[in-house]
Amino acid sequence: MSHCSAASALQGALSRSVTLLVLFTHPCWAGLDSYTELDRVNGWLIERKQGGDGALSCRAYLPSGASWFSGNIHLDAGGELVVPDGRSFDGEPQVLKSVREALDRCGRDFLYLPF
Repeated sequence: MSHCSAASALQGALSRSVTLLVLFTHPCWAGLDSYTELDRVNGWLIERKQGGDGALSCRAYLPSGASWFSGNIHLDAGGELVVPDGRSFDGEPQVLKSVREALDRCGRDFLYLPF
């Protein structure tokens, strides 16, 4: 093998390696220190983020156009319903049960499979 063909083969191999590295590491940043959509359960949005230390944090809310999470009807860290002033909620208990179950799965399992 000549010097030129060996150099071009090495360059091609390095190029493929870098491309694969970028493709496989870039998605790993999704959800790191910012919430990303994970699931929707009866109109409720389930989101999760992963902290720099690997800890999972999940939240559930009914999107209403509020500019802040706390402005939406949501579940607090203990799974209790929070209805902001000026809003009302008349949802079914079974729906809340399903949302709480999804929220529990979100925080418990790294691999979340919607049901």
